[in-house]
Amino acid sequence: MIRNILSYTIGSLILFVMVPVAMVYTGELFVYDFMPVNSLTFVFSSLCSASGLFFVIWSNYLLLKEGRGGAVELFGIEFTRKTEKLVTTGPYAMCRNPMHMGIILFYLGLSCAINSFITLLFPFLFLVISYLYAILVDEKRLHKDFKDEYEKWVQDVPNRFWPKTPRR
Repeated sequence: MIRNILSYTIGSLILFVMVPVAMVYTGELFVYDFMPVNSLTFVFSSLCSASGLFFVIWSNYLLLKEGRGGAVELFGIEFTRKTEKLVTTGPYAMCRNPMHMGIILFYLGLSCAINSFITLLFPFLFLVISYLYAILVDEKRLHKDFKDEYEKWVQDVPNRFWPKTPRR
């Protein structure tokens, strides 16, 4: 339990404090506006970041509640207990990596608020890293641990990071 709390605390500090501070600092060093400065930009950036945070919190909540585990594993080290059950409901019924999608949306909204073109590198780099992590680490583990259920989920939810469009 303490390991989970510590892992989530450190991860949150890195993802939601240190990276945003780096983004603000980078934006101040390289001022290359890419959006108009008006109230619409403020509304868009706020909605983007808020929806991103919502998906991150919702995803983690379901992993803990339904999956009875966490999502923090790096370089083969489990910082939280592995999920015991594959979570396929809620945001996981929309895309397979809603937590990563949420962080990308959060960083994108922050980039818009900072309004420096160079800060768009942060959500882009996180997308690339998340994509590689999903393919090289996460999907292999899920396939190994939840084989048939995972394969059905991949068919039902083909998109890794962006919500699927409804089938008609």
